[in-house]
Amino acid sequence: MTTPRDGHPDRGSALPPHLDPRGGDPRGARRGEPRRTSVPRVTEAYREAARGATPRPPARPPAGRAPLPPRPPAPRRRWARVLSWVALTMSVLILGLAGVGYVLLQHYDGNIDRIKAFGDGRKAPPAAPKNAKNILLVGSDSREGDNGRGTGGSDLTSGQRSDTIILAHFYGKSDKALMVSFPRDSYVEIPAWTDPKTGVTHKSRHGRINSALPVGGPALLIATVEKLTGIRVDNYVQVDFVGFKSMVDKLGGVDVCLSKDVDDEKAKLKLSAGRHHVDGETALAFVRARKSFAAGDLDRIKHQQQLLGSMVNKVLSAGTLLNPLKLNGFLNVATSSLQVDETMSIGTMKDIALRARGFDSGGVLFATVPVADSNARIGGASVVKLDDSAAEVMFAALRRDEAPGTPPKDKPAVSNLIVKPAKIRVRVYNGSGVSGLARRAFNELAEVGFATTGTPTNRGTGASETVIYYGPSKADSARTLQAAIPGSKVVEDPSLQRTLEVVVGSEYPGAKAVTVTGTPSPRASASPGPKIRTAKDDICSA
Repeated sequence: MTTPRDGHPDRGSALPPHLDPRGGDPRGARRGEPRRTSVPRVTEAYREAARGATPRPPARPPAGRAPLPPRPPAPRRRWARVLSWVALTMSVLILGLAGVGYVLLQHYDGNIDRIKAFGDGRKAPPAAPKNAKNILLVGSDSREGDNGRGTGGSDLTSGQRSDTIILAHFYGKSDKALMVSFPRDSYVEIPAWTDPKTGVTHKSRHGRINSALPVGGPALLIATVEKLTGIRVDNYVQVDFVGFKSMVDKLGGVDVCLSKDVDDEKAKLKLSAGRHHVDGETALAFVRARKSFAAGDLDRIKHQQQLLGSMVNKVLSAGTLLNPLKLNGFLNVATSSLQVDETMSIGTMKDIALRARGFDSGGVLFATVPVADSNARIGGASVVKLDDSAAEVMFAALRRDEAPGTPPKDKPAVSNLIVKPAKIRVRVYNGSGVSGLARRAFNELAEVGFATTGTPTNRGTGASETVIYYGPSKADSARTLQAAIPGSKVVEDPSLQRTLEVVVGSEYPGAKAVTVTGTPSPRASASPGPKIRTAKDDICSA
């Protein structure tokens, strides 16, 4: 017989012990003590009993093991409050850091000196594909003032020279950047230019590439590099040597390595062979010395790349990135030493920083424009003659945004034409801004047999060269079309399929009839590419 106690069945109840609502203890709890209950279990048990179902026996512990004590319920509300406070605190911290980052970005931006780097009426090559970006980096060796800063603004310090010229190509679809060095004495074509101070126009001429900056400023140097490479320069960055020294010092010095003892009085460099940790003054002497080396400027370029690699390693190291004071000091000096083009906004700098966020030192690559003769004599002057064929292979790969090591593709040429004009669909655009030029090219190409299609429309202004864009499977068709437009350039565009596109420049010479041989053109041989090294490589193995 059961006796009620506190409104619940006593232990003499017909219900088995595991259904006792007092928390699973058949002996019950003493008055005044809280009872441990499990509401879901009790509710289900009563439902089963009400339906006349046989109650399920309690789970048995494995043989040889004592049953575990009941687990106390988690304090859900307390933890929910804790998690809410953690989330709120993290949100405040993130917003605070974002605010600090923006303030710092504004501060660094205020340090930078902006100059008018792109000339009026600029005739630039097409933009890089795949969201790639090209930045011309110039190390300026000023002969006046404080040896580097110049007068600021858009004025150029008299006598400054571009002793270091590097085209930095940020690949569009990889966390890599290729730094291509140009020998300062490279013998190149310097385009016609107009002196902004006097209004006098100078004809194009040939000369050393480093003569462009002192006579025509950044605009002429940019035009010279674009003329040589066919690559559009998106931004211009110039750093003076005084600032360079300070950057090295802020990093606490960097490592360099020499293959032999050097005592260069002019550069004020005296170091023994081997590895050295140097300060800013010695680092500057290291990248300027050339008279004491057999290869002259080419050896100096190797040293510049070696030292830049050491700086990249130092900046990307935990000792710098995780030291806010050290990183801030370096960025303060670096930004105070720069002159950039007028189009480089905070947004542009942020975009460059985001591109570099996944960099490691192995992703920063260095190469030099191929050289045919490093000690050529032209007009009594010593110059560096570039290897035009090998250089074009390098420049073409950059124009296509192809990283080093990409399998070679057929290079369109004007010989061994195998595709008849009638089988080549061509769409024509005007990139020159000259009224009616695209319509003229459209009609002339049709007259010599090409299957012109669509209606000629505009695509930009100011282009001087005519550029042919072709899909990956239309290299042979591009050869035929290039032969019909003398002086035109070809650029592969992966987005194109059957139809080729011609963007007509102001120097368009007209279209001419071509002869198709029907003989397949030989595959372009894989030219030995330039030697590539990375910032991660050991400096003494370069």
